Amino acid sequence: MNLDIPAPARVAVIAGTPYDARLGCDLLARMGVSASAYPMASSPDEQDALQYLGSGALNGAFRTELDAIGAQGTNTVMLFCNSLAAVVDIETAGWTSAVDVISPLDIYRALPPELTNIMVITGNGQATVGFERAVMRGGGDRRVLGVSDPALVRLIETRDAEAAFTRSSMPAMLRLAQDEGFDAVVFACTHFTSVLPLAQQACTVPIIDVGSRLVDLTCGRSGVFAGVLD
Repeated sequence: MNLDIPAPARVAVIAGTPYDARLGCDLLARMGVSASAYPMASSPDEQDALQYLGSGALNGAFRTELDAIGAQGTNTVMLFCNSLAAVVDIETAGWTSAVDVISPLDIYRALPPELTNIMVITGNGQATVGFERAVMRGGGDRRVLGVSDPALVRLIETRDAEAAFTRSSMPAMLRLAQDEGFDAVVFACTHFTSVLPLAQQACTVPIIDVGSRLVDLTCGRSGVFAGVLD
């Protein structure tokens, strides 16, 4: 008997909203990696409420999702949401599941030590704290200027990246990074990958896009050549 049972996706993309979950899957697909989307909320507003007001429930839901993903035969998760990575207890959750979780924290910890003067632009304050916590634990003498722009996240979800970028505070922040001589700007919100080409055209300071690097790292662990998105 022939049973046409589809193979499980190689990667599960857990994200804050359907937008960034789908974005993560699409970027992986461009690199030849099949992925399935697992948004934890239906909108940025719902995700913010869960992070600030229901973090315990969010942690529980995250662990349950990991166990369900593992049970389906997928053993790699790309956590494609910076603020979510700052709130859920990834290390503890990882011990309760056989699933390998690749998260923004991996990217933060791999930042070159020579980057001592960094501007980080995030989607909410949770992501800013998560970035600063990871950088401080890594040691070294670093200056971090954190800016959160939740309005840009909501504009990007309208799916007009150019209008979202133009109407946001990001162009002004990039000019400030240039004027103040920052070593790098870190985009610590996976939504911002959608406006990365526009930002790169507007800024001479190197931009480290966490979303793109997450995709590269995930492809590397999946045995696919990475580097196309940098």
